[in-house]
Parts: sequence; structure tokens; C-alpha cells
Amino acid sequence: MPNPLAGTKFYARVGNLITRPLWSILPAPAGFGILTTVGRRSGKARRQSVRAIRDGDQVFVVCMMGDRANWLRNIRACPEVTIRLGDRSLRGTARDIVDVAERQRAAEVYVGTTNASDYLDYAVYHWSVPTYRRVERAHRRWFDEGIPVVIELERGR
Repeated sequence: MPNPLAGTKFYARVGNLITRPLWSILPAPAGFGILTTVGRRSGKARRQSVRAIRDGDQVFVVCMMGDRANWLRNIRACPEVTIRLGDRSLRGTARDIVDVAERQRAAEVYVGTTNASDYLDYAVYHWSVPTYRRVERAHRRWFDEGIPVVIELERGR
């Protein structure tokens, strides 16, 4: 039986209440990060836990809540962001991925990268036993149904 709360704003908020403070003290596990955007109305720093896959000077994230996610709206209003990966905070510029070739490459990187923490994430999200194939299929579905975003990191970071 799938988690009935998965994919809801409530689920996302509870997840953030748990992971943001934890990952502020400890380094986030591989494959996850804390994305900091500038609030489009408030101008204040806003933090969101995200699955973040780094590939060189780019970090790929997917907004699974679609256009209703505040962090995506904030990026579209002010694309300068900071992302904390492990124990490093990196600055960059975020944007939606619209180019077909870039989207294909992003899908390969995002879907093709599986970390140990993905198995726990899968178990909580789906309420079932994770396997490599199940996790990979979930990542594919999240990428295909969500809005992929790339963060172009500042050079030398």
C-alpha cells in the first residue's frame, strides 16, 4: 500500500521539519541537499530539502510538487541560489530545464544515480521494501512527472 500522504504539501512540510534541522547540524547524505532560495515576496532566505545530484559544475533537482511549489516559484523570480551538499555550501544560478538534449542528459544523471539514502527515502515514500529497480523506477517517474531544474554552480566551487 503506498503512503497516502506522499506527494502532498503536508508530507513535504513534515519532511522539511525533520530534515532541515538535522542537515543543518550534520552533513546531508549523498544525493540530498538543502536548497536556499530568496522568497519572491518576502526577500527572506527560504530552505528546502531536495534530492540533489551533482555532475561537475551542475546540480540537478526535480520539483515533484509542480508549479505550486514555493521554492520553484522563488527560483523563477530570483534564480540565484545556494545549495548545501554534504558539508559544503555552493552558490549558483538555477533554471528550469527546457532543452530536449539537456533534459535527456539530466534524466540520465538524475535517474542513473542511486545513493544509500535513496532506499530509505523510497521505503518512507512508498511504504514498501526498496530494491535497486524500484528506486530507479521511482526516480524515473519523479523526473518525468516533475519539473527538472539545473543549478549552474559558480566556477571554482
